[in-house]
Amino acid sequence: MTKKSTQQTPIILPHPNRLLVIEPLDYPNPYDFSIPHRHDYFEIILIESGKGHQYIDFKPYEMKSGQLYNVYPGQVHLMHRHNAQGLLIQFRKDLFEFIQPLQHYNLYISNPVFNPDAKTFSHLYSITQEISALLAQEDLPQLGIYKAYSYLQIILISISEMQDKSITLGNHHLVSHFLSLLSQNIYSKRKVTDYCEMIKCSHEKLNNACKSALGKTTLELIHEELMLEIRRLFLLSPLSLKEIAFELNFDSQANFSIFIKNKTGLTPSELQTSILKNS
Repeated sequence: MTKKSTQQTPIILPHPNRLLVIEPLDYPNPYDFSIPHRHDYFEIILIESGKGHQYIDFKPYEMKSGQLYNVYPGQVHLMHRHNAQGLLIQFRKDLFEFIQPLQHYNLYISNPVFNPDAKTFSHLYSITQEISALLAQEDLPQLGIYKAYSYLQIILISISEMQDKSITLGNHHLVSHFLSLLSQNIYSKRKVTDYCEMIKCSHEKLNNACKSALGKTTLELIHEELMLEIRRLFLLSPLSLKEIAFELNFDSQANFSIFIKNKTGLTPSELQTSILKNS
């Protein structure tokens, strides 16, 4: 990554009247995909062949055939396809109204890359092609649309099954719900009690679930998400450091600086310089 984006507003799905879109990996993006960006929809990436690399929330990933990636709304993303070929599944959060009991927060997964066995990948890729064929039909009837959504549900359930088997279903549901709320409310809510009230569970239950699933306390995850959003704004936002501190609801620029210094050992300006240098 070599260029700073001034894009702070998330990129929207280019088909405003469709909840679900399938595109080839090399489709002509309607935005400048050569610079870091974030969008407001979910994206499942299936790599059929070839190689490339991508960055998801500042972490590099080498793309290989047979891999699957999950990128959720708000994450900073940049992909260099090189000779990689495959398919993209893009869908809005609204779609989850039609595929219950799955919820959008079931896709808020800390590790975005999956390496299924060849048989599983081939199955998921074939299902994605089936969705694409359905959506390509003119005047697709309502039942056909629901059929496409049902195929997507199979893919999303498979992704959930490929997660760490040590995470129990109950804990995963609770933790993924928390992570979803965290990403949506980090600008205004920083206390563990805020999230316990929204989820309607005790501090102890949420904390134990987070430690069991991710090895971190609830407060540690809140601070990690806050630092991640700071890094995103340092990369994507045209705002000054003072304005970013205000945007994130710090009560003073001094406390903003203290928080960053405690977490990284760097001043805000040093951290931003480091991020831009490596991006």
